[in-house]
Amino acid sequence: MSPLPEHLHQAAKGRTADADKRARTALAQMVKAGQPVSFTAVAQVAGVSTDFLYRHPDIRSLVERHPAKGGQLSGMRQADTEAPSSTSAAVRALSARLSQQQQAHREEIARLRKALEVAHGDNL
Repeated sequence: MSPLPEHLHQAAKGRTADADKRARTALAQMVKAGQPVSFTAVAQVAGVSTDFLYRHPDIRSLVERHPAKGGQLSGMRQADTEAPSSTSAAVRALSARLSQQQQAHREEIARLRKALEVAHGDNL
């Protein structure tokens, strides 16, 4: 498989840079307004996926530095000097993803059981 043509590579880089800028702007606006900061909230305001936020360590650490009830914009600058706890952040991110997947699987099982009941009823 050949690598992407240069124009597609440049377009992808541009989209990533745009998403990065939107995420940082959304985070700054939310912090300034005192809104709760979470990966989901920032992703919705910025129009990016939560996966995008988790995959970019610099943005992820900025989101993690703010309490869920909101923080101060100056807290971003002060926290930049502190070492991020990437291990615990990764564990939290994976735990949240696992919980979401478990819930999705439970819903799928319930839907399939319902369909199976209907099929059994039709067979009888």
